[in-house]
Amino acid sequence: MKPKHVPERMCVACRRRRPKRELLRIVLTSEGPVIDPTGKKPGRGAYVCPDEAECWAEKKLRRFAGAKAATLSQALFTLLGPAVSEKPSS
Repeated sequence: MKPKHVPERMCVACRRRRPKRELLRIVLTSEGPVIDPTGKKPGRGAYVCPDEAECWAEKKLRRFAGAKAATLSQALFTLLGPAVSEKPSS
């Protein structure tokens, strides 16, 4: 029996490939970048590691969001920052 196919995506910041479900999707809309937890919003989408704070840096997000990377970076730190800081270090 063939193993079930698991779709993979690449993080736009660190360029690491991971299963699609492990990454956070961001969509570019006319208003700017929007975080898409469902993965179904229309528009150009990109994926970011939700557990790697260095992937949310403005410089790394500029590849995808361009001039709006600063607001996207700030939104990611506001939304995901507390969750990563609570994660135990190993």
